[in-house]
Amino acid sequence: MIPIIYESSETGFASNGLGRLRDCINCVVTEERNGIFECDFEYPVDGANFDLIQCGRIIGVRHDDSDDIQPFDIVSYSKPISGIVSFHAVHVSYRQSYLTIFGKNINSLAAAFTRLGASVPTNPFAYSADFLGTGYVAAFDGEPRTVRQMLGGVEGSILDTFGGEYEFDKFKVILHKSRGVLRDFSIRYGVNLIDYKDETDYSGTYSAVIPYWKGNVNGVEKIVTATVTDSGTPTYNNRTACVPMDLSDKFEDMPTTADLQNMALALMHSRQTTLPATTITVDFVRLQDLGFDEYADLLQCNLCDTINVIFPRYGMTGRFKIVKTEWDVLAGRYLKMELGSLSTSLADALGISQQGSSLGDGSAIVTYKDFTFTVTYSAGTVGTRGAQLSQDPALAGYTPVSATVFQLNSGAMLPLAMLTNNLLYLNAYRATTGAVSNSSVTVRVAYIKD
Repeated sequence: MIPIIYESSETGFASNGLGRLRDCINCVVTEERNGIFECDFEYPVDGANFDLIQCGRIIGVRHDDSDDIQPFDIVSYSKPISGIVSFHAVHVSYRQSYLTIFGKNINSLAAAFTRLGASVPTNPFAYSADFLGTGYVAAFDGEPRTVRQMLGGVEGSILDTFGGEYEFDKFKVILHKSRGVLRDFSIRYGVNLIDYKDETDYSGTYSAVIPYWKGNVNGVEKIVTATVTDSGTPTYNNRTACVPMDLSDKFEDMPTTADLQNMALALMHSRQTTLPATTITVDFVRLQDLGFDEYADLLQCNLCDTINVIFPRYGMTGRFKIVKTEWDVLAGRYLKMELGSLSTSLADALGISQQGSSLGDGSAIVTYKDFTFTVTYSAGTVGTRGAQLSQDPALAGYTPVSATVFQLNSGAMLPLAMLTNNLLYLNAYRATTGAVSNSSVTVRVAYIKD
């Protein structure tokens, strides 16, 4: 598409605005899962409508296979001697970095979103989620912070508390439990795979922590330190690596050492601290570009979607989540995708490969099964339940690939569902005070037919 220039006050983005940038040399949108959403473009000083390009104005462009136009605030430029000016723009959602909010005692996702709407100055963004979230949001501790920090820029943020994947759509912020969809799309060596790069980094892994808490108790500064808390899983080359873990923002009142150890275990499991950070970068030919336009809807793939990658040379056959994209606005195609840089999605995908399931031509039969657990425990403790998935005869011939907390039926829990060696493992932590009984949670497991 040809980029469009809008005034900074525009909110509709349905017109040609101030004008189109027909002489644009290149324009690329980069978007990451729960990360950056930015646009870089180059324009000649003697190009049509060059005088309309000003910092503070908006460039409207498409950012993926959809026809949806997203707005980006132009924030900087560089003028070299060549006369080709480079501009940098950021999505309008970055304006939340200049909206300030504070508050305390926020115990649900709905309450957190309501509080964000009361920022200074007036907040033009609308917030929503496709799941219910209950739990103490530690970042709402009375200290003033920006809305963007509260969304996911600090420890104890909304994202840190409830998980999920953000979608920024103009002036709407949507928190999805899982943003993308499972695509019947394959990137296959010898067919449409042009380039492949697999980077693995173990430098940030650790298997044990010494958890501690610092706080004020009746006007006296206190420090509570627990003994070494081991995850039970070594890092690479069977090494044991131990780091300190500050849990001060996880407890309002002074915890016991047992509280600290339980919380540290829950966090190490959820963050999968013994697994490496892995990024797979691929470049591929879209079949639409080869004349298969009638299959365009079937061949789409966007950020956070899950697709197939088939590369026999490295024994790579699995499903991976798209976690970063670079979109060529002028050509209307992806320049590059990064897959599975988060250890959870990578582990799920490698688990498929290790269990020997084949994805064949990229099509897959997907089915779901719900498991409901009753967890009884006191505040500050971790309750766990497990289920051996292979015991269900109706799912013979299917491989479990993901587990998602689908519904909180009762109780104010912060639950996490994981798959380990065909075992569904629920780890639920209760942050509020008081004893609890019969707290219930439903976990939905996705299976792919072998």
